Amino acid sequence: MRLKVNGQEVEVQEGTLLLEITDPPHLCYHPHTETRGLCRLCLVEVDGRLLPACATQAQEGMEVRTDTEDLRILRRTLLEWLALTTDLSQAPSLLELLKVHQGQPQRWGSVSLSRREREPIRDNPFFLRDYAKCVNCRRCVDACGDGIMGVYALTLEGRGLMAHPTTPLDLR
Repeated sequence: MRLKVNGQEVEVQEGTLLLEITDPPHLCYHPHTETRGLCRLCLVEVDGRLLPACATQAQEGMEVRTDTEDLRILRRTLLEWLALTTDLSQAPSLLELLKVHQGQPQRWGSVSLSRREREPIRDNPFFLRDYAKCVNCRRCVDACGDGIMGVYALTLEGRGLMAHPTTPLDLR
């Protein structure tokens, strides 16, 4: 099937995700897990609508744009909020994306709800759960569930900025 990506005609197989042919930034997508479209960094413009590239299959005749001014502003804002609420010191690729998109998280002031203040949980000699550094991509939750392992050792708790992976019933 044929479609246009940034004005260039592209031919792809049926079932191909837009992410596979456009390569926008993304956090939550992994080919072996079920999370799709959660982080919103991979949004692309398709026929005037914003759609997550990781959850949208290419269709005949689509016109896809990956680098519009609106998309740049959206990505910058998403990255700024992530940097404002999360310790990204161990995420050099996200810090680089923030720099590329000219993000300035400080322009939003301070946020009262933040994962940055959470203390690491050291309840296991093999794992350190540091939610201050968690970007909420949810890949660990999916990997423990249906995605890969099938053991359901992690779940998501909380809402909005305070959402985070944890053990079921927050058991240690």
